[in-house]
Amino acid sequence: MSNAKELRYYVMLALYFPILLYAVSTFDISEETYAVTEYEGMAVGDQTVMVGQSFEARTFLAAERLTTAEEEGEGELQPKLVPQGDLSSQGDSLLVMNTTDLLAPDETQKQVSYDAYYEVPQLGGATQRFPVSGSFTVRRPEIVAKTETAQALYRRTLNRLRLSVPGIEDQSLRVEGPGGSVSGTTLPVSPTGNEVAVDVYLTRSDGDDLLLGQREFAVIDPPRPQIRVFAPQGEVTSGAPIDRRRASIRFEIEADREFKNRHPEDARYEVGAATVYLRRGQTASQELGTFDLENDGQLVLTRELRDAKSGDQIIVRLQDIVRVNHRGSRIAVPLRENSRTFGFVLS
Repeated sequence: MSNAKELRYYVMLALYFPILLYAVSTFDISEETYAVTEYEGMAVGDQTVMVGQSFEARTFLAAERLTTAEEEGEGELQPKLVPQGDLSSQGDSLLVMNTTDLLAPDETQKQVSYDAYYEVPQLGGATQRFPVSGSFTVRRPEIVAKTETAQALYRRTLNRLRLSVPGIEDQSLRVEGPGGSVSGTTLPVSPTGNEVAVDVYLTRSDGDDLLLGQREFAVIDPPRPQIRVFAPQGEVTSGAPIDRRRASIRFEIEADREFKNRHPEDARYEVGAATVYLRRGQTASQELGTFDLENDGQLVLTRELRDAKSGDQIIVRLQDIVRVNHRGSRIAVPLRENSRTFGFVLS
C-alpha cells in the first residue's frame, strides 16, 4: 500500500469508526421495539364430551406478522375474548359451553360447532377482531353395570343393579326401572318379562332431569336346582336298594351354589307331592298313589309296601316343585320328567 493510500485509510477510519460504535451501542431488539400487526385466533379443546359435562377450550392469538413499534405508534395490546351463542368465557382465554341441552331425547351424539372472537386494540388506536372457531362431538355416556349378573337378570328374583357412568361420577344421578325410581345408582329389580330397560338421569335443581342413557338387560330363569335323595342308610341315587320295612325316603331340592350365594332369599325350594308306582317282578307297574310331602320332603311307604317282596321295584315321580322367592311367592320350577323320577329296588 502506498503512503498516500495508507493516509487516506486512516483518515476514513478516524471519521466513521465513532459512528459505527454509536450505531452498535444503540441497536435495540427488546419487546418494545417490535409489535404484532396480524394474528390468527386458535382454540384447543376436547374433541368428545359426554352430555352433562362442560365443554372447555383454551384460546390464544398466534402472531402472523411483526412490524416496528415506531411505524405503528406506541401503545399496549389488551385483547378481549368475546364468546358467541351458547358459549361463555372464564378469564381472558377460556371458552366454556354447557352440554346439558345439546342432545334431543332421540339423539345419541352429534357434532357441535362454536364461534368466538378476540377484539384487539391496535397500536395505531383502532381495534380489530380475530375469529376463533372449532367443533366437538357431544354424546351420551356408556352406562356400566357393576352387579355380579352384569349381562342378565334372574326372573322373579331380587336383583340389585349397581350402575355407574364413567366421566360424571361426581354428579347427582337418578335411576329408573320397573321397580320405580331411586336416587343414586343402585336399583332393586325383580323382573317378570324377558328384558328390562333401566334409565339413568342427571338430576337438576329445576326438576327437569336429563336423560343420560338407557341400559337394557336380558331376563333369564335361575339355574336349575339339584335333587338329592336320602334313605335311612344315607344319601342314595336312582337304582339303590331300599329296605321295604323301613321305606322312608327324603328329598332335598338344592339350589345352584353360585345362585344361592348371590340371592339367598330367592334360593329356597320345596317339593309338594310324589306319585309312587310299584312293579312286582316282571309285571306292569301299579300306581300306589300320590302322597303329600309337606315341607320336609319326607316320603314314608312302610304301610303301602307291606305286601311287597325283595327284588320288587318302586318308581317315585316328584310333583309340584316350586321355588319360594323373596316375596314369598311360590314359583313352579319346570324340570324334565327324567330329572324328577327315581327308581329303587326293595330289599
